[in-house]
Amino acid sequence: MRKNISQCIDINSKYCPCLLADTNHCIFCSHLKGEATCNCNWSGICILYEQHWQHKTMQQSEEPIKTRSEEQVEFIIKQQIGQNTYILEFEVTTELAEQLKKIGSFVFIRCPSDPHFFYFPVNIMKVQENTLQVGIETIGPKSLKILAENNNKLVVRGPYYNGVLGGPWIDNITAGNIILVAGGIGQAPAFPLAAKLLCNRNEVMALLAPGKVGQIFIDKELEKMGAQVHNVASLRQFGMPMLREWLALKPDLIVSAGPDEQHYGVIAAMQTAGVNIPMVATNNATMCCGEGICGSCLKKTKDNKSIRMCKQQTDFSNIIED
Repeated sequence: MRKNISQCIDINSKYCPCLLADTNHCIFCSHLKGEATCNCNWSGICILYEQHWQHKTMQQSEEPIKTRSEEQVEFIIKQQIGQNTYILEFEVTTELAEQLKKIGSFVFIRCPSDPHFFYFPVNIMKVQENTLQVGIETIGPKSLKILAENNNKLVVRGPYYNGVLGGPWIDNITAGNIILVAGGIGQAPAFPLAAKLLCNRNEVMALLAPGKVGQIFIDKELEKMGAQVHNVASLRQFGMPMLREWLALKPDLIVSAGPDEQHYGVIAAMQTAGVNIPMVATNNATMCCGEGICGSCLKKTKDNKSIRMCKQQTDFSNIIED
């Protein structure tokens, strides 16, 4: 529980080996990084073998192996939370919906009339059968186009899985005491994390703030599911002092859903309280492709390495603050 081992979120999934392996930039396989020796320390299916088999399959079929799927859907505005914040709801295929139930799942969306570089990532808030809910802020040219000119269609690309750093802790902890801190639009990805934790018989104390969204919108549902919810007007002014008091209770895990500034504030509170516990944090890296190709999500770590935040799990505390 004390260390989140850094590895590729897609390893040995149907999306592995990925496009990075074609150019010797694989995150995990030493041979597919261009090295001469095998030192991956991996007990699963050999990624190098899978890469050779993939190329053989492509040569025989003369068709590229399919990666992430794209679906055009119609959406409705389920709820307008603030002036620029909306919960959108839409249906996808059963296959995609099932894959998006995994903790940390997200998709890329764009308006159908826009070019491919208009895709932007959004975390999954809810999955109910084939119906998805996502929260978006319409503050930039990509997101504004979604609701412009009475548009009600989206192109959805996915699934992607690295929306949360420390996801394995959410999956594996049971009967624990958890502190959840969520602010602003971070409440949207916080909801499935809280739901999973409560489903696993954990006690969840939630500290919620409106942030830039201007409204707390998950508190009532969390209370119905059994969480202890405490709303504050400002995390910085009121939430962090309260958090330091809660940390004296020695929780098993802390979850921070919000901007990186909030994550670092939570880390500072833990240091002040002298508490060393695992931390889960939402991933706020800039992402354009989601496949590790474009490099927009690259971050430096304290051990002087560069990691692709769209694909690689690591402890948030290991990332150098910008």
